[in-house]
Amino acid sequence: MEKASLKKTLITLLKIAVSLVLLILVFRKINFQEVAEVLKHVHFIPLFFASILFFSSQVLSAKRLEFYLKAQDFNLSFKSNFELYFLGMFYNFFIPGGVGGDAYKIYLLHQNFDWSAKKLTSALFNDRLSGLLAIIILICGFASYLFDNQYLILFLLIILIVILSSFQLSKKIFPAYKSIFFKTFFISVLIQVLQVSCFLFLLKSLGVNENYLIYALVFLASSVLSLISFAGIGVREMLFFQAAKYFDFNATISVSASLLFTLITAIFSFIGVYFQIRKLNLNLAENKSE
Repeated sequence: MEKASLKKTLITLLKIAVSLVLLILVFRKINFQEVAEVLKHVHFIPLFFASILFFSSQVLSAKRLEFYLKAQDFNLSFKSNFELYFLGMFYNFFIPGGVGGDAYKIYLLHQNFDWSAKKLTSALFNDRLSGLLAIIILICGFASYLFDNQYLILFLLIILIVILSSFQLSKKIFPAYKSIFFKTFFISVLIQVLQVSCFLFLLKSLGVNENYLIYALVFLASSVLSLISFAGIGVREMLFFQAAKYFDFNATISVSASLLFTLITAIFSFIGVYFQIRKLNLNLAENKSE
């Protein structure tokens, strides 16, 4: 157990190191004072809508996890699931090297209801996989617009093959979730669309009104690569900085938008501290008779 904890701590520290190195590399090329100046002139209304979109994506994420828990006959109330989700966000963002958000959820649910830790781990793992699949599909979908129409059928075919292959693989390895696969996949796509829209509104708050498709693709790619850094910090900024060399957008503004996204994530993650101080009172969903 101690070895597993040490391994997790080392991985987290490595991710933090990656984030710091990438941020240092970015700000060696971009003057931080320029970024600060850009952020001073942010427009409030699109920033407000970006915040609403981000919060909505997190509420939907909590709902998606509820479906995975119910598939294992773990009937947690949505209110409890919502509070647990934001508590997990808090642990993921503000307590690096400690207990991860997902691990803490598993611990609390196991302690409160004596639910199988193995089944809980499976539910949370598949919840994450559903999100990753949605990102891959959206990347393929958005990328198809960068090519001639003659390649559209090819991209649609690739998307269809990836979805059906994922379903068959999931059905074979995790049969408990086969009945909710397409439902949770649709929710995952909607979650990612909300997050992409959030980022585009952040760009709009900084005065950007074009090249949204490229921005969306880079943002989605950063969501995949965020696995190698802490909370995606550093990876997003580096990707947008590098992409600015090849596409027609301003590196300083795109990096500024990335920092705004990190700030919004941090603010909403901090909601979890309330549930930590108050202490969760987890409840099961009420059985509703027909």
